[in-house]
Amino acid sequence: MAAPPPLVLFLHGQGERGSGGTDLQQVCRWGLPKFRSVGTPLADAPFPFLVIAPQCPPQRFWHDDDMQAAIERLLDNLVSEGLVDPDQLFVAGFSMGGIGSFCLALRNPSRIAALVSVCGRCPLPESLAGLATLPMWIAYAEDDEFSELAEGSQLAIDVLSPFGKVVKRTYRLGAIDGLSAHLRTADAAFADHELYRWLARQRRPVAPAVAQASMRP
Repeated sequence: MAAPPPLVLFLHGQGERGSGGTDLQQVCRWGLPKFRSVGTPLADAPFPFLVIAPQCPPQRFWHDDDMQAAIERLLDNLVSEGLVDPDQLFVAGFSMGGIGSFCLALRNPSRIAALVSVCGRCPLPESLAGLATLPMWIAYAEDDEFSELAEGSQLAIDVLSPFGKVVKRTYRLGAIDGLSAHLRTADAAFADHELYRWLARQRRPVAPAVAQASMRP
């Protein structure tokens, strides 16, 4: 029986929210779901990850407590049904999804094997040190029209880089053909083949065994 695959849970941006049904196609507008939906080669074939991209309802945010709890239930179900490798649960997000990815990692620091944030930020920067041992790939647009996202991404890099677990990628793509630097960075970052090679090398650390001291009479 084949081993379950590693999972990339992708959290989309604010503009891709919807109510399911025909709205689901919004999830595939940018980044990883877009490339997977059209069969864009991203890594050495075959692509090694199961990609799941839930949709956030309108007027909600991935960092809302109930949305975080819903994501955790989704992970619970996938693991309990043996559909994914529990030691290779990766969360990746763009913009609002990058924020949600940080929140999920803060809530589950020993469960998530690696985090990918593209044009995101941590809404609780004072808690970043709690993610010091978590491998992260942080990408952002230096010319992002949402300056708080570029600044938040760089802040996370500044805090976590001394621990040696952060890969930094910056972009300056400009706006072309009606697409902003923010959106163009989503596609550029998730088109980087090295990202998927890096992810494939990450696993949740094995908890150290606790030795029992022998009892002497």
